Amino acid sequence: MTKNIYYVSGLGADERVFNFLRIDNVIETHIKWLDPLKNESLSSYSQRLILQIDLSKDVILVGVSFGGIVAQEISKHIDIEKLIIISSVKSFKEYGFDLKLVSFTKIYKIVPSFILKWSNKLTADYFFGVESKEESELLNRIIDSTDEKFMVWAIDKIMKWKNSRASKLDLTHIQGDSDRIFNNRKLRGVIWVKNGGHFMIVNRAKEISNIINLQLAYLWDTKKYV
Repeated sequence: MTKNIYYVSGLGADERVFNFLRIDNVIETHIKWLDPLKNESLSSYSQRLILQIDLSKDVILVGVSFGGIVAQEISKHIDIEKLIIISSVKSFKEYGFDLKLVSFTKIYKIVPSFILKWSNKLTADYFFGVESKEESELLNRIIDSTDEKFMVWAIDKIMKWKNSRASKLDLTHIQGDSDRIFNNRKLRGVIWVKNGGHFMIVNRAKEISNIINLQLAYLWDTKKYV
């Protein structure tokens, strides 16, 4: 049985981070980021991304970090067979104290975009939890290719996102217990990855692949008897 799986990358990442996953019996498609329109909401933006999805077939969405947030927004507008978020959150309530403080003070609004990007590069290895020179080089290349306008827009949407409605979807949340960005250790309904940081989709790819493969196998086996 071959299924369509759609990947939604993070803010400080792109489709390269998914290259380390090994998912069985799927056709992989990477959702491409679009340039946000002026004053565009996250909901409206997510609906435009849907044009990249074949809705005539079952849809499996996998989002990492900010991509996990966007994947949840997409799922509000189309039928989803399975939603998997990695190194992400399910609502504003799951943000750690530091992110909530940034959101409430809106300090990110007064920092120029080039400084935001520069500071991301300066602190990325620590906050993403990279474990090798190769990972650091990959992360820096990804940050270098991130559009500053998109980065500023996305940070604003992350800080304003609430998602107060509990999801009724078949959602799997995979989170590292050493994540320094989404660092709330009291999350519920989570599959924890021991010593996993925010970049664990790269350096814990085998473990994450195993989790996803087991989740999909269970889903498809269950559907045989429905």
